[in-house]
Amino acid sequence: MTEALLLERREGVAIITLNQPARRNALSAELYCGLEQHISRLQDDPGCRAIVLTGGRHFCAGGELDGLSSVGLEMRAAMRVGHRALRAIVAGRIPVIAAVEGAAFGAGLSLAAACDFIVADSQSKFGAVYGKVGLMPDWGALWTLPQRIGLPRARRMAMFAEVIGGAEAHAIGLADFLAEDGAVLDTALQRAQQLAAAAPGAIAATKACLARAPQSLDALLDWEADTQALLIGSADFAEGSAAFVGKRAPAFLGQ
Repeated sequence: MTEALLLERREGVAIITLNQPARRNALSAELYCGLEQHISRLQDDPGCRAIVLTGGRHFCAGGELDGLSSVGLEMRAAMRVGHRALRAIVAGRIPVIAAVEGAAFGAGLSLAAACDFIVADSQSKFGAVYGKVGLMPDWGALWTLPQRIGLPRARRMAMFAEVIGGAEAHAIGLADFLAEDGAVLDTALQRAQQLAAAAPGAIAATKACLARAPQSLDALLDWEADTQALLIGSADFAEGSAAFVGKRAPAFLGQ
């Protein structure tokens, strides 16, 4: 049988590929369980500095409807498994870039929106189309979408099941980078390499703080004081300072 997920390493970048093209990578229990396992394990890998999540020609066409017949406690338990994958993406220390080609519908949109960055091209399609099958957006979309595109636009996408192209997604802030057609993965990898070259502690601290939003100014300043004090005592800060003074590129080791 074909593996549902593929994992590839390129220096400090891990590439996770959703690998069920015949179903346009519709999110099955096999996919989201594997996704959670891969991303959680990578959090403990000091050699991993960034993750690129891709699906090939179609990022993810949504949830697998055949697996949605359960109700009540059984359905809640199944959703909690998916939520663990979502938390691993949002709250993990490693930045995740979604390389979106083709469709990112329903749970596929939610999965992409949970990533730190989205790269798309003009052929990409995004849609919170849950309402077409009588469901509300899940996989955290009602938390991530308003942060990306604002509450009014998120409301429109969610309630009217709007589908938008990659160029519009980029214009409204849903996609962070618009690549040339056919160059989505290459662009995502270039961005991932930039993140991999940065100081891991600083990236992780920034990501963790943003994942706590919204929070009060006082709470943010307390976090800032505690975390920045730790970073200033790190070897990476010493290396970064020396590199700045010496006008050279820093070599951060995550220490």
